[in-house]
Amino acid sequence: MTKTNKTDIQQDDIEKPNGDSIKTERFDHDGFWKDLIDRFFYPLLKRTIPELYEDADRETKQRPLDKEFTDILNTADPTIHTSPHFADYVMEVPLKNGEAEWILLHLEAQGHGGGNISERMHHYKCLIYAHYRREPVALAIITDKRPANEPAYYSHEHYGTESVYRYNRLVLSELDDDEMIESDNPIEIVLYAAKFAMQTKEELKKFNFLRKTIELLGERGWSLNEKRDLLLFTERIVNMKDEALVTKYSEILRQYKEEGKNMYIPIALRDQADDLLARGRKEGRLEVARNLLTNGIPTDIIVKSTGLPLDQIQSMMN
Repeated sequence: MTKTNKTDIQQDDIEKPNGDSIKTERFDHDGFWKDLIDRFFYPLLKRTIPELYEDADRETKQRPLDKEFTDILNTADPTIHTSPHFADYVMEVPLKNGEAEWILLHLEAQGHGGGNISERMHHYKCLIYAHYRREPVALAIITDKRPANEPAYYSHEHYGTESVYRYNRLVLSELDDDEMIESDNPIEIVLYAAKFAMQTKEELKKFNFLRKTIELLGERGWSLNEKRDLLLFTERIVNMKDEALVTKYSEILRQYKEEGKNMYIPIALRDQADDLLARGRKEGRLEVARNLLTNGIPTDIIVKSTGLPLDQIQSMMN
């Protein structure tokens, strides 16, 4: 998907309205990954810990153990407190046999900083066991390049006493592009986008990547809701900022809608909706709903976007 071909947009094809790029806030990597895991938890589990995936009761949603994890952090030791550069939390996974497993998740998005990951994983595991007598299944997701000599597991030897702690790891830079593109697991699309975003900062390449992601999603047999969410997450992690390219991308989505291939709310409409909803007026929500209906957005998406009841939105269609 990243290779340039005759259908790629080239730099000469773009006309910037004023030569400026859109100014955006710093990307929230921790928030992105937490949202992604919440939405596609079981596909991620299938990708990273297939044995647990097979044993999990996938008809029941996983449960974040926010309070339990906060409890183990209730200590005066400053070295274990979560910083803005980390996202660590625990999930409870229901099993088919009626029991449950705890998963310790560590998301590393800080690159070469952030201390020793293996030591951090071991520390949290010990705290969970000391506090709850639970042995968590552990998964570290490494979203940026790390020091070449960093160990992949924790080990310590002291006067004949040795501790070794191995855990599951997903390292974006080590994932194979072709395998992700060809996979029938929806999480692979966003993992591929995350790897692309880690390696590419050029706006034009971001545009071509997003356009080809639309084509790739169109070929998949996933549900409409899954395709919408995958495209939304891909947009977030790719984080395209150029105003002219955003406009051209919105035109592509509009064309897909006209061809009956609409996947979700286009960027321009979402920006408009965010602006109106931020005013906190009922009139603003109604205006958003009318605009989305006019653009053929499904009612379930409008309900989620505006907070208006379904019957009120349906009455606006008459």
